[in-house]
Amino acid sequence: MRRLRQGSGFVLGLLWFMMADLATAGSYTLVVGKGIEVCEAYLKNLKSFPKHPPVVCERPLNPKFTDFSKPQWQPLEVWPNRHLLRQARRNEPFYFQFSDEEFEKRDPYDKWEANMQARLAERAMTFEIADLDVDQDGTTETVLRFDIAFPCDPANESQFATPAGILFYILTPDGQGIDGQKTRLLLPSSAGRPDLFLHKGRVFFSEWGGNLEFKGGHFYLWSQIYIAPGVPDHKACKYKYRSSTKRRK
Repeated sequence: MRRLRQGSGFVLGLLWFMMADLATAGSYTLVVGKGIEVCEAYLKNLKSFPKHPPVVCERPLNPKFTDFSKPQWQPLEVWPNRHLLRQARRNEPFYFQFSDEEFEKRDPYDKWEANMQARLAERAMTFEIADLDVDQDGTTETVLRFDIAFPCDPANESQFATPAGILFYILTPDGQGIDGQKTRLLLPSSAGRPDLFLHKGRVFFSEWGGNLEFKGGHFYLWSQIYIAPGVPDHKACKYKYRSSTKRRK
């Protein structure tokens, strides 16, 4: 019986290793955005990291592609700025239907604050801010990046399929509040562990959508600005990811 259990453990370990290995190599094909400069350029960037895990969590930029860059994020303490988290909570779509008074009854501040303090003690959540011209109008906005500190591992099947943990908000000009309207207009909430980069100074967002059993996935880039009121300039790229059937060397 012991030998059988040892054999079963070996088989399970081998299966896990094989799945993890499949999640560390693969190829990308551009399926939406062919001929669009940023889409074609980012495909070259993806292909320049042939041994990198699928871009579920980390999305490196090759320095040889100088049109790409990442924001210069600056740390911001979470607890002294917890009012921003409270405002972000108030701006969740579910709570739009309620007045401020109703919102407070449904989610009392004292209870929320105690829960948030407990969560901060459990996980190393972080705030970062950067000044970016998100809408390309010549004036920068302060963007808040909130890392909820959820684990992310491309070799973990559930995280490969539905990663999460990053949220973005645009702050008010004084930096003391969430600009809910501008955030919803320019930074619509999304799943897929969104991240942010710049291409020739324009802000783009990226997100991942994988499949269970590591059966490939999709990677998205998008950017939306308004060149005039009600006239959007939308750019979108979609890449199909295919897991490699070959083992890495």
